[in-house]
Order: sequence, then C-alpha cells, then structure tokens
Amino acid sequence: MTCAIIWGITWIAIKYQLPYVDGTAAVFYRFLFSSLVMFVICLATKISLFKFSRTQHFRFASQGLFIFCINYLLTYWATSMATSALIALAFTSLIFFNMFGARLFLNIPFEKKVVWGGLLSLLGMVFISFNEYQNISLHPSSLWGFLIGLFSTMSASAGNLVSYLNKKDHVPTSANNSWAMLYGSGFSLLACLIMGKSLHIEVTQPFVISFFYLSIFGTVISFWAYFKLIENIGPAKAAFTSIASPVIALVVSTFMEDLSWTMFLALGSLFCIMGNVVALTRVPQPLLQRLPLGRPKNFRS
Repeated sequence: MTCAIIWGITWIAIKYQLPYVDGTAAVFYRFLFSSLVMFVICLATKISLFKFSRTQHFRFASQGLFIFCINYLLTYWATSMATSALIALAFTSLIFFNMFGARLFLNIPFEKKVVWGGLLSLLGMVFISFNEYQNISLHPSSLWGFLIGLFSTMSASAGNLVSYLNKKDHVPTSANNSWAMLYGSGFSLLACLIMGKSLHIEVTQPFVISFFYLSIFGTVISFWAYFKLIENIGPAKAAFTSIASPVIALVVSTFMEDLSWTMFLALGSLFCIMGNVVALTRVPQPLLQRLPLGRPKNFRS
C-alpha cells in the first residue's frame, strides 16, 4: 500500500516539475540524486556495493535502462500531454505485462486469484477508460499521452522481470536499486546530450518540493518497497500497486486538476479496489478450487 499511496501522488508532482525543467533532464537529475542517496544508505548500513559480477551489472544496467530511463522519459512526455489520472490509468496495464511476462520468460505459473483479480481490475479500467474516451474530443493529445503511457509501462515491466532475476541471485534490494538508478541516470544524461536537451533548472518552490518528493518518496522509498514486494510475492502480485495508485491519482486529480467524477469513474474505482482485494487476500482453498481456472503447478494462495 505504501507504493500505491506514494505513486498515486507522483503523477501530479511530475506536472509541477515540468514547467521548470526539461522532462529528459528531470529524469536524469531525479535518479542521479536518488542513486546517491541509496549509495549513502548502503554505506551507512554496511551493505556491500562492489562484489557483483559482470552479469549482475548487466542486469543492473538493463533495469536502469528499462525502468529508470525509458519508462520515465516516456512517462514525463506523456504527462505533458494528458491528465495525471489518465497516465496513471495507462500504468495499470503493468499487471498484465508482468503476469504474462513472468509466465513466458520466468516460467512462473498463473495463480487463479491473481487472474480473477486482474480481470476485475480490467473491468474497472474499462469503465474509467470509457469516461476518459468521452473527453478525448476535448483534449486530442490525451489519446497520444495514453498510448505513450502504455509503452512506458511495457518498459517498466521488462525492468521488473530483470529485477526478479537479481533477487534470485540474492542481491540486496538497496544495492540493486543503487546501481540500477545510477545506470538509469547515465542513460538519461546520454539521451539529453543526443537530443540536445537543456540541463537548465529554474529553481522555484514548486520545483524544489516536487523534486524532493519524487526523489525521496517517489523513488528511494517506493522502489525499495516495490522491489521487496517483487522479491516476496512475485512480479504479478506486486504489479497490483499499479491498480491502486490510479484510484489515488483520481482523488488527487479531483482536488489539484478539478477532475469531475462520473458514474463510470466511481464504478471503475470500485472494481479496481475489488480486484486488489481478490488478488492479494488469502482465499479459502475449497472456494479457490471451485474457480473455473485450472490449478497451476506449485500453486500457493
């Protein structure tokens, strides 16, 4: 729940940053600062940072590229084109990318309650999407922002699957994040230089507040908690944070962006919450066995 609450607010925090710094540069500064904080934490807690193999560093770099570079470059771009709630909505597809990616590439079987929870959440997303679709004619760029958000989510999912491999190698979460964020910031700086983006920052109160919120809460704390979730419950269940955060983003958008609630938004939020409850709550075995999906090997509720 920590991740969902923090990330539910980050979408609006990004909007407060964009008037004062180029989006690509913002990603670079955010993850450079966050990685330095993580390195300090690791050194202070005596977590080893320099004992990793080339293969593990390749995974750190891959995770940094997919999550802390491509994912966020596209997210910042999409946020400049659509409401924060709509971009958060696109990110809910993470549950399906993670679920099928884990099955295809990591051979992690589907769990019945996760599938049913995903379907309930999908129904909720359909209601919310229909509500947003009605407004696209008023804001044509919103559709492009939503599509870019989907590609961003696909990149994040690829990084999630890579992180799971490092967890199997017993890499400490803090060390994993330190290196991945550093590599991600390096890739973002390279993108800035290639595209000729300005690194200039207009230091204002909104920028400073949003920068520290995004760096400390939206990155250091939330990603530590999220990758711990992946380690403990797997990438499919962990991705349900992406279902809860848009509901929180809708509430924030109501106050910060004058979002008007409709029946479709209310129904969509309700089904999203129900999907989380079904997927993440322990279900009695007799009831679970009556669900019409086959019981996977090594299934655990």
